[in-house]
Amino acid sequence: MDRYVVVDLETTGHSVKKGDEIIEIGIVVLEGHEIVEEYATKVKPTTEIPVFVSNLTGIHHEDLTDAPYFSEIIHDLIPMFNNSYFVAHHVQFDYEFLNASLVASGHEPLNCLTIDTVELSRILFPKSPGYKLSEITQYLGIEHVSPHRALSDAYVTALLWLEIKNKLQLLPFKTLENLIHFIPSLHSELEGWFNALLEAKRHNYSQHHNLVEQHGLMVHHLVDQQEEQPFLPDHYEDFVEHVFENSLKQKRSGQKEIAQLIYDQMSVQENVVIEAGTGLGKTIGYLIPSLYNAAKEGKRTVVSTSTIQLQNQIIKEADLLSLKLKQPITISVLKSPKHYIDTKRFKTYLDHFNELDNYDAVLTLAMIIVWLTETKTGDIDELHLPSNGVNIWKYINCYHQNQRDGSFFYEALRQSEQASLVVVNHAFLLNSTLYGHGRIPKFNHAVIDEAHQFESVAREQFSKDLSYVTIVHLLQDLQKVVNHDVIDHARFYADAFFRSVYQSVEFLHGEDDLLTDTGKAQLTIGEEYLNLMLNGEVKEHLNQLLISINHILEELKNKKSINRWQTIISKHAFTQLNEMMNTFKAFFDPSVNDVRWIEIDQYGAKNAATIHVEPVSVSHYLEQFYEKADNFIFTSATLKTGHSYKPFLERTGLPEKTNCQTFDSPFNYEQQAKVLIPNNIPDVSKTKVNHYTSYVADFIERYSTQVNGRMLVLFTSYDMLRIVFKHLKRMKSLDGYTIIGQGISTGSRDKLKKMFETEDQVVLLGTNSFWEGIDLVDANKSKTVCLVRLPFETPTHPFILAKTEELEMGNYNVFQHLALPIAIQRFRQAFGRIIRDEQDRGAFIILDQRVMKKGYGKQFLNSLPETTVIHDDLTSIITHAKKWLS
Repeated sequence: MDRYVVVDLETTGHSVKKGDEIIEIGIVVLEGHEIVEEYATKVKPTTEIPVFVSNLTGIHHEDLTDAPYFSEIIHDLIPMFNNSYFVAHHVQFDYEFLNASLVASGHEPLNCLTIDTVELSRILFPKSPGYKLSEITQYLGIEHVSPHRALSDAYVTALLWLEIKNKLQLLPFKTLENLIHFIPSLHSELEGWFNALLEAKRHNYSQHHNLVEQHGLMVHHLVDQQEEQPFLPDHYEDFVEHVFENSLKQKRSGQKEIAQLIYDQMSVQENVVIEAGTGLGKTIGYLIPSLYNAAKEGKRTVVSTSTIQLQNQIIKEADLLSLKLKQPITISVLKSPKHYIDTKRFKTYLDHFNELDNYDAVLTLAMIIVWLTETKTGDIDELHLPSNGVNIWKYINCYHQNQRDGSFFYEALRQSEQASLVVVNHAFLLNSTLYGHGRIPKFNHAVIDEAHQFESVAREQFSKDLSYVTIVHLLQDLQKVVNHDVIDHARFYADAFFRSVYQSVEFLHGEDDLLTDTGKAQLTIGEEYLNLMLNGEVKEHLNQLLISINHILEELKNKKSINRWQTIISKHAFTQLNEMMNTFKAFFDPSVNDVRWIEIDQYGAKNAATIHVEPVSVSHYLEQFYEKADNFIFTSATLKTGHSYKPFLERTGLPEKTNCQTFDSPFNYEQQAKVLIPNNIPDVSKTKVNHYTSYVADFIERYSTQVNGRMLVLFTSYDMLRIVFKHLKRMKSLDGYTIIGQGISTGSRDKLKKMFETEDQVVLLGTNSFWEGIDLVDANKSKTVCLVRLPFETPTHPFILAKTEELEMGNYNVFQHLALPIAIQRFRQAFGRIIRDEQDRGAFIILDQRVMKKGYGKQFLNSLPETTVIHDDLTSIITHAKKWLS
């Protein structure tokens, strides 16, 4: 059977049982690779079309006046599906909705084999950034003219199915042979089709020159690129002139000066701190001297940044520079071994996998089998695994593996050892340099980009945390290796321990205490609370849990594993259990001077608790780190507090005499940005939360509906965010808007950001992680960022409490020395979201009246580039913003 009926339905909702109906049907019929028929019709429903459906599809009730009812087209539809596969993007929805509609009209349901193009796209195109129809078609270069219209969606789904079919037919026999075990567990009913393809391949075996077999898997063959020796001028100044004359079309003020400064500091082997304003092009500024030093002196530079996106940006800049200069640049990315797959371990996992009822696991393994035929890095960041896929990854990555056979990490390390520049992230650089045992090549210079985050990342690296869920997941895996009684005993006492911890926090946490940015209750464990816990049932349950873990460790030591898979589980568990023991020790040892706290999910299970322990200061760790290279270059757009670098130097353990330089942004903020401060919103510090949030919600509603449909609203309090979210969801005027609340709407930060960028009418309410590190994409180049209150850290946050105590002992002014510098830095980061290039126009709205009424408010405003500040009544602010952004 080689006939495929591709279907897309537009409906009034998701449930026929609740009265939802079809309003448009699009069908494309394929025979083989040819489109032989197209069918489209609007369908008149018996109920009104919801506003959000009309906004999405463009179909309004008046458009359906002359359309047939569903019952009138059934006899046209049914014959199309004879001896055919039913194909759709999210096939379960379209197939079940159509069948339910047929049954509701008194007809028999269709009886077709189904094919889901979402599922198969995930397997066959595992590197796609997303699998919505618009995302996967864009990835494959399929033009989609009218999204959310039935025939257009059906047509591109038909083209997508042809791409899937073609990709399957091109896969090597060995890959198909590895996939066949998982086909029966998919939603797509392709067993017969797939078996026929496999048999055809078996008798017509073709060579794949770019693939090699490795541990029974087909893997992309990596070929070393021949490194050409670059031809560079003898003098660095000549090289810089050459770069700027021949390569950079847009010369930015300060860029050449940055390049010279960094080269000079590298030459004299001294550290330097550089604040380079947004848009200056600091990446080029440090790439030029790094590349010259590598070519002329053979000295390697490590460039460290905070996110994957920034790593990719650095690589792109270097590649572009290489292309324009017509000079080879050897640059590589190196990440933690946890990021890379080990094909030997993966094949062992495949050989022992028998949970075919676990759909996420099946999907994950199928994706990886295909991905191995095309990946050149073996890096998980190329993949978009299902949620449970991460549980598999921990057993197939290169962490704790010292064997090179099948390890993509050692391949990445080998390439980095041949590179002039190695791009890493802060966490990996710190961890590998201090404890990595050869997991990073030797380097002479280090550029710390996004340096304002460096100290907080260092604290995270030297912190420890542990939850009930972490322990239970490990114990579940160990059931395959260790005596069940020992596992059951450990699980019982893990539950008992975390329940008693949870109860302690519930008892000690006050109603007025603030919550974390994801809504969890957080309790600092000082000496008094620690003593209470060590004298109650928490200690009793902890002792029993530690005894249980020790029994497991002893059994693992003495266990003779039956097969390689059990060995992998045992080694992983042994390491994890020892790390857990170290965490318990650090948390409950009174002699450890780190800050401790516990978080509980108030709406979760009664054992949903996590213990944390973190150093108050990391300067002693960083002092050791600074000995590992000739010099370090720290750079970011926001390092100063006012005109002082002192707070940054103190946090990062750098000497006060360190050379610090400032280079202003080339953007014309006077022309591109305005700071808008309504003067008739109440003072947040003197107003009850419920009263203040009502004003905030009203402002957001007025601004969104009258000025700009896309708005990022930044909070410092999850409580306040949650209340404003509820207000906005109740407002009829925002019915057509997407309201996204961090910690409320499901998804990671990146997923929420993607939702924000793909909708036209959307309000995103974000807390801590949205204040920096994201670039807002807006086709109209008009951006709005709204600050609900100034970003002072929660005074009850465990780290802030501990740091406050430390500073008070040294007779420092805590506000001036700690609270204000952190708040101003975050304030500047938030402002930096609005202007990212010369075409951007942005409104930076501050609702917190303290910025105008308090003496320190001027320090916030003075920390921004020269721009217009308008302090006026709310109506005037709305009017001004409308004119400004139109």
